[in-house]
Amino acid sequence: MDQASFVRETVERARALVPAGEVLRADHGATLAVRAPSPGHFRRPRVLRSERRTLGGWLWLPVGWLFRLFTVTSWNPVEWLVEAFTESEKKRQGKPFHGGWNSMAGHLARGLAPRTKNPSNPASVVMQVTDRRLQIVYVSRVRSFTGKPGLVEAGWVTDIRNVTWIRDRSDVVGGDHEIGFVDGSWCTVKFWGDGWSRVADAFPLRLSHLDPLPYQR
Repeated sequence: MDQASFVRETVERARALVPAGEVLRADHGATLAVRAPSPGHFRRPRVLRSERRTLGGWLWLPVGWLFRLFTVTSWNPVEWLVEAFTESEKKRQGKPFHGGWNSMAGHLARGLAPRTKNPSNPASVVMQVTDRRLQIVYVSRVRSFTGKPGLVEAGWVTDIRNVTWIRDRSDVVGGDHEIGFVDGSWCTVKFWGDGWSRVADAFPLRLSHLDPLPYQR
């Protein structure tokens, strides 16, 4: 399956979780922007828990145990050093995030970086905008031996009235958009695949990179 077909199938499978009675205004594959800060391991939601572990997952298991051994405390020097080096590079590319991890933007950022039982088969993330909500859906990339698609699971969701604006940042990276919330927080996401330029039309207020950021608390 080519990349375009994979994207279409992923988005279509996610549509099964649009709540009845709501109008789907836009949906697209999404990730946290490369230049945005990444949530730590335990801030990332664990998804697709009921999915069976594959051979690759079993082979990864000892590595996962070692990783947990080094991350059992709320603060550890290994994670701190990794984040310090990566964040220093990202800061040179422009501010991509505003608000803490417990802000609305922080919850969105965390939702865009899920972790699964089988790290060798990460979940694809689809962002959906309806007339009532902004929602994240996780789509398993794993297929059964008979070719049957894997699980589809709803993730973080918020009332669409909590979303105040979206700002196109394709001047920095194609597909990058900043999404702002009523609490003053915002984060940068990347819409991947063709057709991302139409997604912003579904949001309450669309801004270009030439427009100033709305008031921040």
